[in-house]
Amino acid sequence: MDFITSDGIRLNYQEYGNGMPIIFVHGFSGCQEIWTEQIDFFVEHGFRVITYDQRNHGASQIDENLSDIFVLVRDLKELIKHLCKQKPIIVGHSMGASVAYGILGQYQNLVKAVVAVDQSPKMVEDDEWHYGFMHATRTNCRAKAEQLPHIRQTLHGVTDKTRQKVKNAQRQFPFDWQLNKKLLYSHVRVDWRKDIVNAKVPVLLITANQSPFYDGRYADVMCQENPKFVSHIAIDQTGHCVMAEQPTEFNQDVLSFIKNLK
Repeated sequence: MDFITSDGIRLNYQEYGNGMPIIFVHGFSGCQEIWTEQIDFFVEHGFRVITYDQRNHGASQIDENLSDIFVLVRDLKELIKHLCKQKPIIVGHSMGASVAYGILGQYQNLVKAVVAVDQSPKMVEDDEWHYGFMHATRTNCRAKAEQLPHIRQTLHGVTDKTRQKVKNAQRQFPFDWQLNKKLLYSHVRVDWRKDIVNAKVPVLLITANQSPFYDGRYADVMCQENPKFVSHIAIDQTGHCVMAEQPTEFNQDVLSFIKNLK
């Protein structure tokens, strides 16, 4: 299925089941197939599952002028308004988590809760923040970001079912790294900490104990800054793609979080 954004870009989305909506948002260079292990589980537990490809990713349309992650935040806002009469739960991974942080900052009234998977809210370190992307600093953050396609993101790999679905999507819709460098740099530059600190809806930060990118203690700092609304779960024996590496534990943790929502 397709949705047309306010600036005329076609986004491909899929939906399954009925009930409270959960929108799953993939990361930079990813595709909606990375959520393969979540679809049946959450449908069977009575949820309406929505996945989509962000612009310039997967089956969605290419926008050659895309250079700002806030465009992706706007896309998600418009998708929510188009598809959801009931406030959804947003589950974002990596850059998709940053998009979810953006929703917290600008359109918090549209969502019931947010789950952010292995994404520090500030990717560039400074004298007071030590939880950036591979300890990137202002002087080397672009060079660090450009290492991304050459780094193994998982610890032991994703499940066979997910791997096959993702590979098929990548063959059909190869990602253009060169075209999307400006988007990557935009992703790296934004500081989302204030959006988490000011959250008035529940936020679950899921970190990976063996993440190749982040020190998961960033989540503990955010919990201290907003203890009423922010919580943290660390999952072991997984790299960056937690939901596809340890889907059983991930799914149960997210389900428990949702069941505890008021």
